[in-house]
Amino acid sequence: MPFNTYPAVSVVIPMYNAEKYVSACLDSLLVQTLQNFEVIVVDDCSTDSSPAIVESYAEKFGGRLKLAKTKKNSGGCAVPRNVGLPFSRGEYIFFMDSDDLITPTALEELYTQAKKFDADVVQCEKFYQASDEILDNAELRKNLRPCNHFTGEKILITEPLVWENNFEERIKFLSPRKLNWVIWNHLIRRDFIADNEIRFCNSFAEDVVFTFCELCSAKRYVLIPNVVYYYRLTESSLTRGKNDLSKLLTRQVIALKEGIKYIDDFLRNREFFSRRPDLKYILFDTFANEMFDYVMEIYMQVPAFALDDLLQKEFSDGNSKALSTFLFSMVNSYRLQLIHAHQRISQLENEIKSLKAAKK
Repeated sequence: MPFNTYPAVSVVIPMYNAEKYVSACLDSLLVQTLQNFEVIVVDDCSTDSSPAIVESYAEKFGGRLKLAKTKKNSGGCAVPRNVGLPFSRGEYIFFMDSDDLITPTALEELYTQAKKFDADVVQCEKFYQASDEILDNAELRKNLRPCNHFTGEKILITEPLVWENNFEERIKFLSPRKLNWVIWNHLIRRDFIADNEIRFCNSFAEDVVFTFCELCSAKRYVLIPNVVYYYRLTESSLTRGKNDLSKLLTRQVIALKEGIKYIDDFLRNREFFSRRPDLKYILFDTFANEMFDYVMEIYMQVPAFALDDLLQKEFSDGNSKALSTFLFSMVNSYRLQLIHAHQRISQLENEIKSLKAAKK
């Protein structure tokens, strides 16, 4: 089919050693009902056959597929996504991960909603998630139920929710964790990204930071009930909390410090947030809680004094004492809540045992 110079959608896919999955990802794009799109795969210095697999799809996409490469492995998705953006020519950008799939009508549904509401950002409230066994079987996929990382299967919206320059409403919707921060569930106007100079910060939390920047700058942000994305539960996503504690802490603290700095710099010259600093700090609080949500259970295994030593090491520059204190307090508050809960459970168990003994 003829390729439009300026397609409706540019699909940007970061890739690293995805030889097991990238074919299925590209196959899900080939069958899209909306065909006016291009694909930009950015290889992050893979050491397997992933690049060759992508190149083998070039003819199938008829000129709509590009393979770009990073100069060196970045260890994440942020750099490849940033590299892919300048190659894009679409009216809208859709980010996908190389091990995931989308429904055949995904791009058409998202683009239709974007044009209907003249939206800067269209975001799906829910998505599907499953293991390889299910995602690689079309019949089993039919039985999947939509979910949200924060609300599970609970339904929040049944029709599009349109936010027009109402930043307070958006942030208050985000703060109780109703809104997913994953970037692969969004369709984003390319000119909006360029005009607001939004980029992925190179840290573990790049999705969260990017989403926060979208929320705080889009003139029209639309949340829709459509479910179009299949998120694959791979071994890395299921075991991310089993890494070495010190390495995990370092990653989280770096993400926290860089993320807050990026958000603060991004909002600094925006008049609305200079008048409403309370909303900015709601964002900071939400972001901090998000960063430590993944690792709380591991921290619970560490004595308080050891945790304090680790935090002091990470904040040894002396410029973030308040943040270090906040993190220590937050972790130990969570620790104390669980201790009290366990004590109460033990008390109830003893009371039940006493009642049973008295009956005998």
